[in-house]
Amino acid sequence: MSAFASKGFNANAYLALRPTYNKALLDWLLEYHVGQRTYAADIACGPGTFTTDIAKCFNSVVGVDPSPSMIESATRDARTRGFSNIEYMIGSGEKLPLEAGAVDMLTVMQGAHWFRIQEFLAESLRVLRPGGTLAMVGYGYPQISNWPDEMDGLGFSQKLATDRFMLEPYWDKGFRLIDDMYAPFLSEMQTNGCFKDIRHVGFPTAVSAAAKYIYILPETWIDSKAMSFDAFRAYLKTWSAYKAWKDVHPEDRDIIDAYFDKHQQEFGISGDSNVTVTWPLFAIVARKSL
Repeated sequence: MSAFASKGFNANAYLALRPTYNKALLDWLLEYHVGQRTYAADIACGPGTFTTDIAKCFNSVVGVDPSPSMIESATRDARTRGFSNIEYMIGSGEKLPLEAGAVDMLTVMQGAHWFRIQEFLAESLRVLRPGGTLAMVGYGYPQISNWPDEMDGLGFSQKLATDRFMLEPYWDKGFRLIDDMYAPFLSEMQTNGCFKDIRHVGFPTAVSAAAKYIYILPETWIDSKAMSFDAFRAYLKTWSAYKAWKDVHPEDRDIIDAYFDKHQQEFGISGDSNVTVTWPLFAIVARKSL
């Protein structure tokens, strides 16, 4: 997560281009949640993508993120949209700036993989009230569903992310947890005895290839996005690995531009061609034991 907190990271582009969560996610979490809706905390909140969603259902919400630019963008967005019940703080998942036993629901959207597992779970247990909800949601590599038959819409971004000659060396170590659908978190929570009613869920059915016993949700929690091929290029430039690559290679030809230009020339795709992007998702949800 250090790339997001580093100087020069564009939090506004992150807010504009990253996927958003639909009503089905919040509905599912609220149906699972038991008890009061007084105080929620959204950790690794980024520019407040989900913080503003959950603020519609809880009396007060705090968003926590280590990146000053993310906090600045989130605060500005909440103010512009008229939210008065959100507070944003700089902090980490391993040292939450929250009082013990104060939180009814703690959420992490596409951020738990940056945390040190045992330290974050210990902090979650400290700040959650007995019976409070912990929800960690993640999503995998974006997939293009309306791709030409001769191209691999499912593997296009995954190759960029995982090829050792491209961005693979520049990911933080924790990003590997996404490939495992947070299985190490699940294992730790199942063995420490401090969580109950643990659910491991995902969408679509294909995620079961990486997590055998995952429960497949009836619908996605992340809406598909229609965008131009150029906009998809800009979205991939919000990846932390790309920011890390740029820091190491400031004078080199842009690695994502080179990758996109190659495919555009080979397959005759223009920058304004429309593509539909989807994201496979997964989540671990649990309650703090009484």
